[in-house]
Amino acid sequence: MNIKKIICGILCAALIWLSFGVLSYAQQEPVKFVVLGDSIAAGSGVSDKKDAYAWLVAEEKGYDLSNFGAGGDTSAMMLEKLRSNETFCQVIADADIIAVSIGGNDLLHAEDLASLIVKGLLGDYDPVQPILDEFKENFAGIIAGIRGLNPDAMLIVQTLYNPAFPLPSLRDAYGAAIQGLNAVVHEYLTENPGAYILADVYEAFQGRSGLVFIDMTHPSGAGHAMIAAVLISAIDGAPPQLPPANAALDLLVRLAMPVLKALDWTLVGTVLRVLYAIAAPFLG
Repeated sequence: MNIKKIICGILCAALIWLSFGVLSYAQQEPVKFVVLGDSIAAGSGVSDKKDAYAWLVAEEKGYDLSNFGAGGDTSAMMLEKLRSNETFCQVIADADIIAVSIGGNDLLHAEDLASLIVKGLLGDYDPVQPILDEFKENFAGIIAGIRGLNPDAMLIVQTLYNPAFPLPSLRDAYGAAIQGLNAVVHEYLTENPGAYILADVYEAFQGRSGLVFIDMTHPSGAGHAMIAAVLISAIDGAPPQLPPANAALDLLVRLAMPVLKALDWTLVGTVLRVLYAIAAPFLG
């Protein structure tokens, strides 16, 4: 009888030990973090990809990263991948956290980009509306596609920042179009509460200098660090702990702004208006 009790005790102890081992292994399984988007998500703007926001978040949080950011991708291209790319879909289906940044190339790859820029500089934003309408349709399809593959993952959607071109007219024209894209993201969440978590990159970039690379499109190293901070705050559900602003650079930009404005509206603005007057009949 005593021997049976001893054997039972040993077996129970072994089962408990094994169960703790399984739990311990499960706890060590890294969170699967998937990043979707275009060249910004892919890490353009920094020479070392480890300085890009996807890798910064993964390093900070200890996540297992799968980055599917692809240079040049539009919302239509991302939607097509969700419909036809098995690898892309499987990674999404297996993810714990998914971060999406898309839409900038919908503008930059527009067939009549030159016309859009010239008209935007003159305050005519109506030609952008068809692009925004198409983005709205694609974006809804993207969110539905991701949720169809993985209804349980934490889904984070980033707003797009304004590259803040040096010339105010360019910044304002591009900013109006970017805000149109961001409005689609905000409106979808209003109409579909809880569909995703909003990471407001646009707001974090506002009023700060040095966050955009010299190509005036992609984030600089500081810009990627800013996006990473916004994403981490979204994941943690806490107020963003944003990196400090570059006070010296911000001061330099503020001091230079009157000169830039004068240059913009006296030289560049005049030339653009003359060119537009000449080209207007051909722009439609």
